[in-house]
Amino acid sequence: MSELAKRTIFGSLFVIVVIGSILLDFWAFFTVMLVTVIIGSQEVSKLMAKEDNSALKLMAVIMGTLFYALSVIFPPFVLINTVWLIITPLLIALFSKKYSFEKVAVSCWTAMFFVALPCALMMKMYDKYLIIMLFCLIWINDVFAYLTGMAIGKHKLFERISPRKTSEGSLGGLTMTVVVAFLVNHFWLHIMQDWKMMGMAMVVVIFGSLGDLCESMMKRQAGVKDSGNVIPGHGGILDRFDATFLAVPFVYCYLMLL
Repeated sequence: MSELAKRTIFGSLFVIVVIGSILLDFWAFFTVMLVTVIIGSQEVSKLMAKEDNSALKLMAVIMGTLFYALSVIFPPFVLINTVWLIITPLLIALFSKKYSFEKVAVSCWTAMFFVALPCALMMKMYDKYLIIMLFCLIWINDVFAYLTGMAIGKHKLFERISPRKTSEGSLGGLTMTVVVAFLVNHFWLHIMQDWKMMGMAMVVVIFGSLGDLCESMMKRQAGVKDSGNVIPGHGGILDRFDATFLAVPFVYCYLMLL
């Protein structure tokens, strides 16, 4: 099977699973995000600790999963959950003779706050069409940033981290994402006022692009091409959700401010 065929098939399956779970119901999407947290926590632990250590990955998975599940299922106690989950890595490192505080903290806290927190926030603002729109805006930006960059891209956006990204591509992605957000909201979904939707699209593009760059930085520092191989042709969970993970907290704040 060619690489293009593999990317197309498994990319389509990925979209079907994500969008299908959102349309099905809250708990179906909760389950998909739970799997995302579990796998994503393993991947981010390996990238941040710079070693494939089973114990560190297990700690990251437990902390990330507990943070996500408790935040969604017991939202009134989210502050208490956050406090003990912050303290736990300190205690693990204190009583561990093998693992330094740096490795334990960076694995567990990145899993909690870079992976689990965005997934919990998506569950908190769960509305079928809003969440689908959020994912679609991220994917539209990716597609048009790539196409625009291929067509007219000349000026590197952040060559030290991602040599192939261009300023022209980023501007093209932003423009098309805002236009599509306006058209879909105005003529079809009517989720919110048009200017609010356009503002949300800008937040998604800006912080989603930063999320992409942040994950590229993690991979570059770890010396790997992909965060994992769970999705053939696409890499790991972080490779597919990097933009989502950073965009969601800012979209949540944007919607709360409105």
